[in-house]
Amino acid sequence: MFCAAAALVVSAFMSASSGEAAVRVEGMKGWLSGSAERSLEAVYGHIPPSEGQSVKEELLQVVTDRLLLGYSVDSIRTDTRDLVTVKLRVSSPPPVWQVSIVSPSLSPPVDGWFASDVRGLADEVASLIEGVPMEALTWGDIDLRKEVDSLCAERIPGWRPSLMARTAADGSTALEVSFSPEQPLSLAISANINSSSIPAVLHLNLRDDLIKGYAPVIGVPVVWLERHGGDMEVLGRSVLEEEYLVDIAKVRPVVGADAGIVSNVDVELESRRYSARLWLAVYAGAEERYPEAGAHLGRRIQLLPRLDMELYGEFILKLDDWEMENKFGVRWSPFRNFWLGAEWSDAGDVWWGRIAMEPWSRRPYVWLRFSEDEDVNAALGYRFNDYLSLEFHYDTRFDDEWNLRALLNL
Repeated sequence: MFCAAAALVVSAFMSASSGEAAVRVEGMKGWLSGSAERSLEAVYGHIPPSEGQSVKEELLQVVTDRLLLGYSVDSIRTDTRDLVTVKLRVSSPPPVWQVSIVSPSLSPPVDGWFASDVRGLADEVASLIEGVPMEALTWGDIDLRKEVDSLCAERIPGWRPSLMARTAADGSTALEVSFSPEQPLSLAISANINSSSIPAVLHLNLRDDLIKGYAPVIGVPVVWLERHGGDMEVLGRSVLEEEYLVDIAKVRPVVGADAGIVSNVDVELESRRYSARLWLAVYAGAEERYPEAGAHLGRRIQLLPRLDMELYGEFILKLDDWEMENKFGVRWSPFRNFWLGAEWSDAGDVWWGRIAMEPWSRRPYVWLRFSEDEDVNAALGYRFNDYLSLEFHYDTRFDDEWNLRALLNL
């Protein structure tokens, strides 16, 4: 009988189909029934119309027993619209599946991020294969993989799941779900530190420690890291809060993280107690101006949660005649790196008003001073990195009012 049925299947595929056929499968998981229906429709749709309905159903039963391993035909019925419903049952008692999640090798705290994302995934996968015989995975593995891929895409994008089913010595069945990262991966960290209160020479050690602290994110998928931007910012703050300088200066680290092949970490470090800055300045286009060295030292007080005040002194040494100009002032910051205040200079014994946006790395900045004698001193600049700034400088106290000034920030 089976040989005759097999011969009929071969002849059916070699002949043209007389029309569209529809087969519906019942008695198995929805994700598995699609593959079964496609297989049975391919056979049923190519059976010559001349064959009787009983022959068609008998052929479907033979094909089902051979193709859909793990299942047997319970019944086949055809309605008036030529819709064939094949009801299946599991051939033998189904196994009790044990699903385990094999997490990739990750370092803290990234391993915790992954564990949090896959929490409950084992139960969801177990519900997919509950009651499914082991044999069914030989022909339904692609459909199962698609279902698991869909679950993982929502939870852990960028991680490709792999499935391994096996039977243990005690007869129990297990499905292991493991993961491998997909391109693109995070390959490096670029850390940028901005501060108007901590000298640039002290940024180097902080930056090195920050990059070391972000080592656990190297080699993980970028798309997954993008979902953990908040966790990356927490990681940066935890690294910086362990630094002695950050603790002693009562620094408020504000961390922004942007995941990528080169993940960028931008840090704002502002002390609530002190400010210090050193620089060397060189002028071009002004015959009356000579190189100078400067220092800014300040003591900060927080009057309100969002309003900082600073008492400061600035000391500028002209390197041609070693003449020193001393400034003492007070200023307030209503937000971020914007300051406004007043200062007294011993050069002419005059008071100046001052508005400034402190220079941060790779950003433009501006500052303006105006005296009680109606002099104006201003600059529009760009800070290329921690150490180098370039300014269009303006000062009405000199004949060459406009000049170019380069600053080496220390």
